[in-house]
Amino acid sequence: MIITGMRALPVRVAPGPALRYHQLMPILRNPRHERFAQGIAKGLSGKAAYVEAGFRARGNAAEVNAARLLRNAQVTSRLEELQAGHAKRTAVTVESIVGELEEARASALDQKQLAAAVAASLGKAKLLGLVIDRAQVEQVQRKPLREPGEIKQMTLEEWERRFRPKCPHRSR
Repeated sequence: MIITGMRALPVRVAPGPALRYHQLMPILRNPRHERFAQGIAKGLSGKAAYVEAGFRARGNAAEVNAARLLRNAQVTSRLEELQAGHAKRTAVTVESIVGELEEARASALDQKQLAAAVAASLGKAKLLGLVIDRAQVEQVQRKPLREPGEIKQMTLEEWERRFRPKCPHRSR
């Protein structure tokens, strides 16, 4: 999508021919302010976004000036718009996934691909908690402790009985 000035651009909302026009906020006139807002929207710290936007600062001036820029009304409104756009793109819910799986199932049935339709149906059932995969987990019988619980001291006789090499009897 190309954003130019205050012009309204068509935005496709759902599959199909319907287009809805959405009024976009213009890019900030100061390109460094725009890059700063985009950096903050990406998740950078104020200081990192300030420096990445092309501003120069020594000492803690970057933090101070980033805080000042965040109080700027134009930068704040642009940042809110960018964050709202990111939130819409990342809003994945159980309902949206179920809808996608239903579309995939319907499409598979239309194309007579029964295996794909069954896989989509199973995906929906698992997502909704109707089918639970149960994997058998084997338990380890002897597992070393991270920290020894009790230190057992062996006597010399116990150690010799346990670890003395067993020599075969030699006949002479």
